Amino acid sequence: MDKALAAFETCLKKSNYRPRYLAVDEFAIHKGHRYATCVMDLETGFILWAGLGRSMADFEHFFKSIDLSLLSRLKAVAMDMNASFNRLFQKYCPKAPIVYDRYHMQAQFGRDVMGAVRLEEAQKHRQEAEALKKYTKETNNPELQKMAREKSHEERKLYTELKKSRWILLKKDDHLNERQKTHLLDILSEHRDLAICYAMKQEMTRLFTLTDYEEALAGWTKWIQAGLESGIPALVKFARQKQKRIKGLAAHALYPINTGKLEGFNNKIKVLKRIGYGYRNMDYFFTLIRFHSLPKNYSSPKFP
Repeated sequence: MDKALAAFETCLKKSNYRPRYLAVDEFAIHKGHRYATCVMDLETGFILWAGLGRSMADFEHFFKSIDLSLLSRLKAVAMDMNASFNRLFQKYCPKAPIVYDRYHMQAQFGRDVMGAVRLEEAQKHRQEAEALKKYTKETNNPELQKMAREKSHEERKLYTELKKSRWILLKKDDHLNERQKTHLLDILSEHRDLAICYAMKQEMTRLFTLTDYEEALAGWTKWIQAGLESGIPALVKFARQKQKRIKGLAAHALYPINTGKLEGFNNKIKVLKRIGYGYRNMDYFFTLIRFHSLPKNYSSPKFP
C-alpha cells in the first residue's frame, strides 16, 4: 500500500503534476460528531490528503504537509460553506476562486427553508383544527357545530397533506406526474409563504445554470435581497447566512464544479470503515483511503 502510493507520487513528480480543480469535504469517522476531512483532485479522483478534524487548525495541516508549489496551477476549489475551508484557501491560494457546492446549497435550502416553512404551515392547520374541535364542544348551536366540525376536518386534511408533501415540493417540475403537479399547485395556491419559497427554489436552480459570471453575480445579489425582504423568518435567516458568500455562488458560472465526486468516494470510505470495524490507527486509515483512490492507470498518468 505504501509502495503503491510512493510509486504513484513519483509518477506525479515526473509528470510535473499540478491539480487544477480540487474538492474538499468532511466525513464522520466515529459516532459522537468526530470528523475527518479529505481533499480530492476532481480530474483524477486521487485523494491528495486526508486528516483528522474539520476545524481551521485541523485543516491547516493540509497546507503545511505539502509543497505549496503543488497548488500553483489551481483554478478553483469546490466545497460546502464550512468557514475553515474557504478561509484557508483564500490565505494559501488567493487566486483560486472558491466555488460553493450547489448540492449542499440546494439541500440546505430544502431542509432549512422549504422544510421549516412547510412544517410551520402544517402546524397552523393542526392548531386551527384543534381550536375548531374545541369550539364544537363549547357551542350549543347545532348548525355552528356542524360547520365547525366540517372546517376542522378540512384543516386536519390540509395538515396531513402538507406533512406528506415534502418530496413534491423538493422535486423538479419535470419529475412530477400530472396528478402531482395539480396537487403542488393546490398547495402553493393555499400557502403564500410556501409559494414564495418555492419560487425562490426555482430561481436558485436557474442561477446555477448560468455561465456568465456578471449575470450570475447580479442574479444572486437579487436573490439574496429578495430573501431578506420576504418577511419569512426561515428564508430571511438563510439569505442572511449566504449574503457574504455571493461571489462563491456566482463562481459556479465560471467553474461548474461540485463536491459530488468526493461525496461519492465517501461512500467507499464508509465501506472501508465497516470492514475494519473502525480503525484505531488513524494514520493507517487515512493511508488506506488514499490507496483506494489511486487511479487505475497510475503507472503512466497523463495529467493536464
